[in-house]
Amino acid sequence: MKTVKDVSSATGVSIRTLRYYDSIGLLKPSALTEAGYRLYDEDALKRLHCIMLFRELEFSLREIAKIIDSPGFEKRKAPEQQLRLLKLKRERIDNIISAVNVMIITEGKTWTFRHSIQA
Repeated sequence: MKTVKDVSSATGVSIRTLRYYDSIGLLKPSALTEAGYRLYDEDALKRLHCIMLFRELEFSLREIAKIIDSPGFEKRKAPEQQLRLLKLKRERIDNIISAVNVMIITEGKTWTFRHSIQA
């Protein structure tokens, strides 16, 4: 079991965010100490990683909750699906970077982003 501080340090998710996720029911701690400190087990950490990936893909917290709490959600398939979406996002960003590079090289005369646009 990991404390909220341990989870925050390991994932980069702030303690405040973890508390917020708990308050909205998105990520409940696995247990509480007698003093009321949150503790997270491996299942909770896997859920947090899933949440983090969906956030990276710009899903809202409401959408994430709806997805991962739905009866049809397959935890084992989620990373593969998220990886596919992340690759699509990377491809989109790579295309934007290429377009900006062309714009820099041509000094803004032509900007190619799927279609040529004359400046």
